[in-house]
Order: sequence, then C-alpha cells, then structure tokens
Amino acid sequence: MFVLSKKSALAAASTSLFVLLWSSGAIFSKWGLAHASPFAFLLIRFAIALCGLVLLAPLLRLKLPKTGRPMLYAIATGVVLLGAYQIFYLLALNSKVTPGVMATIMGVQPILTVVLMERQRSASRMFGLALGLAGLIMVVYQGIGLAGMSWTGCSSDCWRWRA
Repeated sequence: MFVLSKKSALAAASTSLFVLLWSSGAIFSKWGLAHASPFAFLLIRFAIALCGLVLLAPLLRLKLPKTGRPMLYAIATGVVLLGAYQIFYLLALNSKVTPGVMATIMGVQPILTVVLMERQRSASRMFGLALGLAGLIMVVYQGIGLAGMSWTGCSSDCWRWRA
C-alpha cells in the first residue's frame, strides 16, 4: 500500500509546478514576443520573478551566500543561466527560429556537457543520451521540416542582411 506523506506530497507538488512553469515558458514567450520586444518582455518577466523571490525568500527562509567567492559564483551563474540564456532564446524566437529547432538545440546541451566536461564516459550513459536526442528529434522533426529550416536551424532568408 502506498502512503503519501506530507514531505512526498510537497515534493510532488513542487515538481509538478516546476514542470508546468517550464513547459509553458515557450508558449508565453511566443505570446509575449507578439506584443513586446524581446528586451521589454524580459524586463517584465524578470520584474515578476523578482517580486516572487522577494515574497518567497522570507517564507522559505532562503539566505544569500556570504560575501566573496560564493557570492561571485552565484552572480555569474545567474547572469549566464538566466540572463544570457533567456536573452538569446527570445532573440532566436524573434528571428523566426522555430520552437522545434530550439528544443533540439536545448536537447543537445546534456550531450555536449558530458562530452566536453566529463573525463570518464560510460557507454551506457552515452547511449542513453543519444537515445534521448533521437527521441527528441523524432518528436520535433515534423515541425522542423514544415518550417522549411536548413541544417543550421534558420530559413533561407534568415542569413540575408536587411536594409
């Protein structure tokens, strides 16, 4: 018999909320870009996130890292993972790169991380990552083909300079 404890229910709820928020990001980004420039949309998005953090930090008793190296690492990680990643993601969507192509590119990230960062690679792990990438490509292949994208992920007019 399965007994649901308060801790496991909270873990399931937080995981479900994360998946819901993450999976709806592309939909809201596409909608937001229809009504605002990429940087205006990001400014609003970051302002909403900051308000949420200001409200949640005391409730969850979150503390900032101490000054020095831990603070610098936290700032650098935030700038790269949140700032640069979202800026380039929205600029790509604004440049008419399809969400299917973006999903494929993001699906390659775990494979590149293993290949570039890990010294010892197991065959089973590499096979699992390759299998996951193959599944991702099968899911988004039709969307990539229908968008008329080349192997670079851009349509033919993507590379032309506009006057």
